[in-house]
Amino acid sequence: MGLFGRKFKASRVTTLANLAISRIAILRNQHQVRCSLARSDVIQLLHLGRQEDALHRVELVIKEQNTLDALAMMEKYCHLLIGKRVLIQTKGECPEELAEAVSSLIFAASRWGEFPELHELRDIFTSRYGNEFAAQCVDLRNNCSVHPKMIPKLSKRHTGSGKRRNMLIDIAAHCGVTLCAEDEETSDITIEVKVYSKKECAQGEVGGTEAASVIILEDTRIV
Repeated sequence: MGLFGRKFKASRVTTLANLAISRIAILRNQHQVRCSLARSDVIQLLHLGRQEDALHRVELVIKEQNTLDALAMMEKYCHLLIGKRVLIQTKGECPEELAEAVSSLIFAASRWGEFPELHELRDIFTSRYGNEFAAQCVDLRNNCSVHPKMIPKLSKRHTGSGKRRNMLIDIAAHCGVTLCAEDEETSDITIEVKVYSKKECAQGEVGGTEAASVIILEDTRIV
């Protein structure tokens, strides 16, 4: 049973889980503000006709939303630890009912910087269930129980261009900006936003443009 052995008390896990939930609430507010500000920047850039700059700024919107999603999952797992604390106390191996929660929190701790409570939970679980168990979670080895959705939410990789374009389209649709694009890269992924050619826009064939901004691309430049 590692360092804690018979002296291990599930009450410490409960205390840390409650403290983690409180910190998550603070972090959620911080990242929600950042996400809202980044989204506002994207909307402003779209209204200014700077679609390429907006596409780059969307990266931050996605990153902050991923962080919010990860925090929501972590909060759920902390509540589960509190509800199933007896299993942690009585079983020397990680209980099947808590495998996903424990594994995902260990993984999250390895990807998160300043989060003392989460890091201490990882240390407790490592001592309780062994270094090999923890390494399996951190390294995402076969048969680890880390939730698949947690992995991309905490990834440091840049978001793919397709996902960024789709997010841009979604934001444009919600803020009333109609994207008029002729370049092949953009036009083939416009799903929710109507796409008009430059000729159609010039001839006034676009309906309802009084309530929406129209962005026209010519030779990959915004005009």
